[in-house]
Amino acid sequence: MEKRAMLAFVLSLIVLFAYQYLFLSKTQNQSSIPQTTEEAQKRQEAEKEPLKQKTAEKSEKQGFSLQENVAWPVEEEYVLVETDLAEYQISTRDAMIKKIALKKYKDDKGMPIQLIPEGTVFYPLQIISEEGAALNFIPSEKKIMVGDKKKLLVMSYLNPGGKKIEKVFEFSRDSYEVKVKIDQNFLKAYQVLVGSYLTKPNEKENRQTEHAGPVIDFQGEIKRVSSKEIKERKTFAGNIPWAALEAKYFMTALLPENKDAVAVLDHFEKEEAHSLVLGFLGKEENASYVFYAGPKDYELLKSFGNDLEKIINFGFFEFLAKPMFYILKSMYRFVRNYGLAIILLTTLIKIIFWPLTHTQQRSMQQMQKIQPEINALRERYKDDKQKITSETMVLYKKYKVNPAAGCLPLLIQIPVFFALYNVLLNAIELRGSPFLYIKDLSAADTLFGHVFGFAVGPLPLLMGVSMYMQQKMMPTTMDPKQAQIFQFMPLIFTFMFLNFPSGLVLYWLVNNVLTIVQQYLTNKRRLEV
Repeated sequence: MEKRAMLAFVLSLIVLFAYQYLFLSKTQNQSSIPQTTEEAQKRQEAEKEPLKQKTAEKSEKQGFSLQENVAWPVEEEYVLVETDLAEYQISTRDAMIKKIALKKYKDDKGMPIQLIPEGTVFYPLQIISEEGAALNFIPSEKKIMVGDKKKLLVMSYLNPGGKKIEKVFEFSRDSYEVKVKIDQNFLKAYQVLVGSYLTKPNEKENRQTEHAGPVIDFQGEIKRVSSKEIKERKTFAGNIPWAALEAKYFMTALLPENKDAVAVLDHFEKEEAHSLVLGFLGKEENASYVFYAGPKDYELLKSFGNDLEKIINFGFFEFLAKPMFYILKSMYRFVRNYGLAIILLTTLIKIIFWPLTHTQQRSMQQMQKIQPEINALRERYKDDKQKITSETMVLYKKYKVNPAAGCLPLLIQIPVFFALYNVLLNAIELRGSPFLYIKDLSAADTLFGHVFGFAVGPLPLLMGVSMYMQQKMMPTTMDPKQAQIFQFMPLIFTFMFLNFPSGLVLYWLVNNVLTIVQQYLTNKRRLEV
């Protein structure tokens, strides 16, 4: 049983890391709202779990032709709005946001993160309607610097018949929130867009380690939609607090004041790009929204209410991941470095599981001690499996060995590992956080550069060495053939860890070192006895 548990644990790690390596990112795209590629689409197409059909299918009248609403190049002017956190560029064409730059987050060139990628066809807060043609709005100001007080920008459109559309933006100095009010008597029905999820088929692959694209809070259930799930226009009618477009660390979201809403997902294709377009259907003459464009910071999103923080995916073991996340942040406030915080958290977890790990190690020693007798039984009764089982149980009873004592502690720790894995993988707090020579704990260790596309640095190499030492110190009950296979595990794991975020590799290295220390103490005590 012990061997099966160990094998199951190792295989689960191999599957996890092989999936990360083979199907996910070698380099993270942290500079914009998601852009996928042809190969990423193939991965999404392979996803077997279809979108649950809880959506209310609406008629074509509840959507409008994207082709007729394409933002064809026309003369336009821009209103520049600057807050402490972001810079916005708002077009007089359709009063839509054409640019969002986050001041506090930089890309790999040291420039502010741009949330709207080049080549975008449909933009945040753009109005899609049956009118089709672009509307020219008149701004109340050409440039706004948001100081201590909130600032309003009024974008007005008046048609020759006296009908109007007035879009009022309210900006705050220290918030990523933009309040939007629409007052109009021109359109009978329209869509207000969250934005569009852009796909460039010919672009060099840039895989994502997390879902990238549309996310909808529909009836209390978080729906993450892949591009291959939207073959035609779909509507989601019901209680919808928010709809969003997410990347690994950043997002845009629209929160309607009236949560009894209809969200519309449509797709638009042209030769050089494919877009999923997400928005809310509006029929009222007056409508209000909150627009969020910024980081996927758990505490920040939670402060917005409406369960916006649920967009952060902590995985199946969320009930364990959240406490670990809070502990990690608490430790950071104490040591002011996320590398040290990861070391402290790993140490704390190791201390908590110290008795269980000790039990596991002692059990493996006991099993190793009686292994020659078990092998003798197997040889003596090799044609009688039932006899082998009964005699083995007699042997366990004689030496007071409990085979479950070795596997249960290991199985108990698996959920904790996966929970912490998801915390370190998704925490934006690690993005750009330095530790020793490492400049970014969310990126791979590249101190020695790249070899054949693989990042090479000391951290994953030390992890491999520590894993080899740990393997050599641990007692084993495997037969020689199994042992030979497991000898390659440190090499395989080192290879897989090369392109992993440094924060994850640091956790694994520290955990290995602490396990080596514990194994040394256990072995020493055994020799003394």
